[in-house]
Amino acid sequence: MSQVPGQRTTTQTSTVNGVTTTVTTIYTPGQPTKVITTTSKLRPVEVPNGQEPPQPQPQIQPRPSSQFFRKQQHQQQQQQPESPAEGSPKRKSGFFANLKKHVFHQDKPQAPAKVTPQQPVQQQQHKPVQQQQQQHQPAKQPILIQRPVSQTGPPKPIAQPVSQPAQQQQQYTHQDDGPMERLAEKLKDATLHRPKVSESHTSTVTHHHHHPGDIDPIACLKKCAPVVTTTFNGQRLDPEAIDFSREDAHARGCPKSETVSIERLGRYLTSPFEGDKVSQLRAIFTWIADNIVYDVRGYLSGRWGDQDSESVLKSRVGVCEGYANLFRSLAKVAGLQVFKIAGVARGIGYRAGDSRAGGEHAWNATVIDGEYLLIDSTWGAGVCNASTQSFEKKFRPFYFLLRPNRMIYSHFPEKDEDQFLDPPIDEHTFKRLPCLKPETWQLGIKVGHSARGNVIRAKDDYGEVQLRLKKRPSDGKTGKIVGQLQWDNYGKITHAIVQWEREDAKYVYMLVKFWCPAGGQGSLNIFGWPPGGDQTKPGPQVLSFLVKNEGGSGKNAKPAMQTYVVKGFSFSVLEPLSAVVKKGVPTTIRIRAYDIERGTTPAIAIQAPDGGMPVRLTEVEPNLFEITKALDGGQWKIVNMTSEYGFSFMAVFDAK
Repeated sequence: MSQVPGQRTTTQTSTVNGVTTTVTTIYTPGQPTKVITTTSKLRPVEVPNGQEPPQPQPQIQPRPSSQFFRKQQHQQQQQQPESPAEGSPKRKSGFFANLKKHVFHQDKPQAPAKVTPQQPVQQQQHKPVQQQQQQHQPAKQPILIQRPVSQTGPPKPIAQPVSQPAQQQQQYTHQDDGPMERLAEKLKDATLHRPKVSESHTSTVTHHHHHPGDIDPIACLKKCAPVVTTTFNGQRLDPEAIDFSREDAHARGCPKSETVSIERLGRYLTSPFEGDKVSQLRAIFTWIADNIVYDVRGYLSGRWGDQDSESVLKSRVGVCEGYANLFRSLAKVAGLQVFKIAGVARGIGYRAGDSRAGGEHAWNATVIDGEYLLIDSTWGAGVCNASTQSFEKKFRPFYFLLRPNRMIYSHFPEKDEDQFLDPPIDEHTFKRLPCLKPETWQLGIKVGHSARGNVIRAKDDYGEVQLRLKKRPSDGKTGKIVGQLQWDNYGKITHAIVQWEREDAKYVYMLVKFWCPAGGQGSLNIFGWPPGGDQTKPGPQVLSFLVKNEGGSGKNAKPAMQTYVVKGFSFSVLEPLSAVVKKGVPTTIRIRAYDIERGTTPAIAIQAPDGGMPVRLTEVEPNLFEITKALDGGQWKIVNMTSEYGFSFMAVFDAK
């Protein structure tokens, strides 16, 4: 081998249980570090009676970082080695490959056991690491092979292992390879403390599922990639960016004479859009959403009658199965590939944090340009009111051609392959996902790390959750949110505080803070409006959490300050949090203004209980207003001065 200028080589050797491991590290400037590991089994040394065997010389090696060792051990626990194809070159063993071979006694990969899927917390799809020369090959996209279509369901996608991109391989070599210190001690420690790994098998990919006490279900879901077929061109469909006004008008203008049969209706809806699958599917979706009424009473009583396509078309009433059957039949007339999926969904009667996954449900799936997309014409038609046993017609196109990694927040299929996610999540992870509504995505709301599941645990009556509001690219504006706490067996709704925390180029970070009025549990419901929306009218629910008051009884609860909508900007009361403060004591009032409209200058002041002239707050930094003052007893008002003598109310609180 030719020597490269600046290249240096180090070699370390250690012996454990008669097995000698030699680690040769080659450092080359400007290139990833190469590590070559070889093992050999020593023959026992014959020692004459009465003599002691020679002691090995201690090896002193550079100490790796603890982060490096934890990462190596974490990856070895998650990945199951695959048997190399016959005649293909074998991968050179690294340090932890020898660890498994000589300490875990796994000379041959074991066949995956077919058991019930468990929690895929830290699972990663195993990809074979290729030889060094593959780093110079262009990166490949994941390839999925499609099985023949069956009569009962969609094609089953099979993940085909491909090589990792060159950049990822180089980074892996740089971070995970290198000299090791105290090899014998680490081998022994890994043997004594290796965790138990349960293995489950779904489709053709083996996943390792772990069950720690507390998981991040959103992080688990981010590891799941939407499944595609070999015809996928890399461009994902965005239905929200398409103008469907022509298709919707055509569907809504369907004459009654064209609805006498499945065949005739299907031809009418799809024939004007021959060759355009998306437009044909949209016309079917819109007609069903406008003309079929959900049978709420039938669903609640369990007596919903026949749900075949012809019966639903004739009666114009059905439950989810009827919607899904009718959609599939109308699509079949036009030769469109549509499947029906059975499972559960977070629909009627579901509450965030429920022990059950949801109620029985059915929906549809299709394939557009190699991409699996989901359709729920039931939820696209409106919403159910279980208390009044009525159905409110409301066209919701959000559920038309929805991506699998969004649908999974509310729909959980019976079969893993019907999730169209690789790897699929299990029921335990699904139950812990936050309870998101369509408006969550439409308003650009994301859940922060303080509440990644659907349960918030308050401590001694106090709790909070961080939310991110995405700024509109055109002008930087965000939606608006409010929070309400509905406590079990309490009888009234209390307000939460929505407080500005910080912002960057893309998001405004808000904290929703609340006090629990009693022990036990309740629901925190978040409502929202789009940028510029009328906050004087009720906004739709965008999020819901179950709140558990741990260690609290309500004695520490404080009334939240009631705020009002002002024109021209949004604001957040940073101090005080409570609607009641002590009189005669210096109190700091701090207000943050944001989302300020062009031409608007906030002029924030406080008005004393006697109603005199408001006192202006000082702008201590851009859009941050503050005053510290000993307050007289009574009701104080925070106002925005609209003129020399005119103002509008922002908030009220009491000094007692």
